[in-house]
Amino acid sequence: MGQNPTSGVLSLQRRRDIYALCQKYDILIVEDDPYWYLQFPSATAMNTTNISPGSTSFNPDVEMFANGEPRPDGWKSSGFKFLDSIVPSSISIDTDGRVIRLDTFSKTVAPGCRLGWISAQPAFIERIQRVTECSTQQPSGFVQSLVSELLLGPDHSGIKDVSEATGWKVDGWIRWIEGLRGNYERRMNKMCSVLDDGRHLVKSGRRESIDGWSVIEKTQLYSFDWPVGGMFIWLKVHFEHHPLYRAFKHDRLSRALWLFWTTKPYRVLVSPGTLFSPTEEIKAKDGWRFFRLCFAAINVEDVEPVSKRCADGVQAFFKIKDKKVIDDLLAEDGTEMNMDDMAQMIGMC
Repeated sequence: MGQNPTSGVLSLQRRRDIYALCQKYDILIVEDDPYWYLQFPSATAMNTTNISPGSTSFNPDVEMFANGEPRPDGWKSSGFKFLDSIVPSSISIDTDGRVIRLDTFSKTVAPGCRLGWISAQPAFIERIQRVTECSTQQPSGFVQSLVSELLLGPDHSGIKDVSEATGWKVDGWIRWIEGLRGNYERRMNKMCSVLDDGRHLVKSGRRESIDGWSVIEKTQLYSFDWPVGGMFIWLKVHFEHHPLYRAFKHDRLSRALWLFWTTKPYRVLVSPGTLFSPTEEIKAKDGWRFFRLCFAAINVEDVEPVSKRCADGVQAFFKIKDKKVIDDLLAEDGTEMNMDDMAQMIGMC
């Protein structure tokens, strides 16, 4: 869910198709779901390429089944409208016990807590527990105490029934992640709106009068899909439209843009797509075209100005026609950045 770095989401039907294939060849499914709660319904209406058909909601008629009545296909409400409205995990369709689902508190409580849990059939859990005893032993005891106190309350050692807890409990936890999702969704919408406005370079100097109409040439500089989950925007830069595209190796022109973004007045850091390329072949063919932007790591008040500087940086980069400017950028690559420069930088990684 909210796949990193593309922010795509597989539909329920796609998951069923994959599950059927795994049944046929007896394959286990390990589903890593750190962003499962961070699905953005508002983005689904903005694009159709980053989400599979049928992914907008597992159950669009949530209210009808909120009382727990089973649907004709055997579906049953979780009891929480928020959870019912998002695309379900593959574990919800697992009839053979072949799905192992991984969850974490790191994306919903604190980035550095490094605490999560595994959902799977008992036989898998028992073996995983044995492996853990001989390797990591357990996550940080301090973090475990912190999260358990948050969910169950300060004095929960003798609690046998979770309903007696004085902490968030399940309903409080769901309210928290629903609010968190809304916060991230607003940031995502703001960043995407700003980037949307700056995706074209308008060449206002080249106009021709045709029957009284003015023709303005527009060049698309980059494209992206509005994220339907996760924390990231997957930006594809159309380097082939750059005036110096044929003067440099493609990966070097991409590197130059990455460096150009860090200069004044733009001062933004993004993650190059080459970091996420699974093979050298993909890295050389396509990885250099992409950059990952993160809207979750920026303060709310910074989202709009930082996104504007990011878009402005691409606009300015595509106006460079002097090869020496690119050469100078690449020549400075690897030089140390002083602390004042680093302090002014805003990360979008």
